[in-house]
Amino acid sequence: MTVAVMLGASAQAQPIGGDRYAAGSAVAAIVKVPKPWYAPRIVVVGKMRDTIPQSQALPGLAFKAFSFAQADGHYGGIYLWKDLASARGWFTPGWFARVERERGAPGEVRFFEVLAAIDNTPGGTPADVDSSSVATLATSPVPAGSDRHQMARQFQSALVADRQIPGLMRRYFVVTDQGRFGHISQWRDMASAQQWFNGTKDSHARSPGSDATVEWFDTPILLPSSLLANQPQIPGL
Repeated sequence: MTVAVMLGASAQAQPIGGDRYAAGSAVAAIVKVPKPWYAPRIVVVGKMRDTIPQSQALPGLAFKAFSFAQADGHYGGIYLWKDLASARGWFTPGWFARVERERGAPGEVRFFEVLAAIDNTPGGTPADVDSSSVATLATSPVPAGSDRHQMARQFQSALVADRQIPGLMRRYFVVTDQGRFGHISQWRDMASAQQWFNGTKDSHARSPGSDATVEWFDTPILLPSSLLANQPQIPGL
């Protein structure tokens, strides 16, 4: 099983996981930084917009959704990287040190290997600097006896059906080194996401229960890359 890595300030000097990744594996990353209590969200969104040119210039960054975690208000982003090398090139020990110095709190980064993905918008999800979209991370334990290749086949078999889900903009099918699998999904709006979660039979999307988990994010800015060189080679995308 390959990797999802969580690092904080205490791990700044350590390499950022992924030692067992296949060489060309695409990587998703979810970043969270505590939002200062005194900073209104609208101010933070404005600061996010200021960093758009920087994000557009990052080698290997295929897509970024600037985000706020609904559970705790922490801000950050949901990234899709072409490969692990590109992600490591950005999330260096210097990145962690800079975030803590400038934001007054350590950044948290979780990495996921992406085995398949879809974009349900013809021509690709467009940039949006005033989006009402939301994102979700849904995972559950990998079934006993399953391996990475079986997970990849399962994900690829779901591509056709998931292209028909109303309001689903993008989905990354992921595995983690904690023995979990699932998906990171970008939704047109909260209503679309709730409708699917309330009606789905997808085992790793059910929030009730001790094994399945769902995290929710507001995503006010969507930023696809226009560079062909930044696009990962993922089944379905």
